[in-house]
Amino acid sequence: MTDQELAELIALGHETRGVEFKGPGRSSNRQVMAVVVRAVLGMANRRDGGRVIIGIEDNAAILTPVGLSAAELTTWRFDDVAARLSEYADPGVEFALEVKEYNGKKYVILHIEEFTEIPVLCKRDYPEVQRSGACYVRSRRKPETSEIPTQTDMRE
Repeated sequence: MTDQELAELIALGHETRGVEFKGPGRSSNRQVMAVVVRAVLGMANRRDGGRVIIGIEDNAAILTPVGLSAAELTTWRFDDVAARLSEYADPGVEFALEVKEYNGKKYVILHIEEFTEIPVLCKRDYPEVQRSGACYVRSRRKPETSEIPTQTDMRE
């Protein structure tokens, strides 16, 4: 992703079917990771995959690019993230991790590949965030990650 692409996505002020924003935090924080994993699962089950951008707060539908602190950023290493994703995704998720700077702040971008053989399912519960056995997708109704809401979304 280029600096210009990141700037354009942030400037939109809202998510799209292929882009989901998540707030800052350490990847070692189970709550933060559960929310990111749900987004990753939804992108993995989307044709052409998608991106999860970490470091953007969403308060009442107002997106604020706050970035990640230096301490938070050090926890977002590819191997650590891959290990945490493998705890929740079945089969595994193919992704790339990139760190970008925008207006002097650092962000982590997870580039998620679409599944290759079968849909990616959640294999671990996290209360009020994700359910074991669920298939998460990016809804056609609005840009959010949810369990498959309709037969149309399942076919896609």
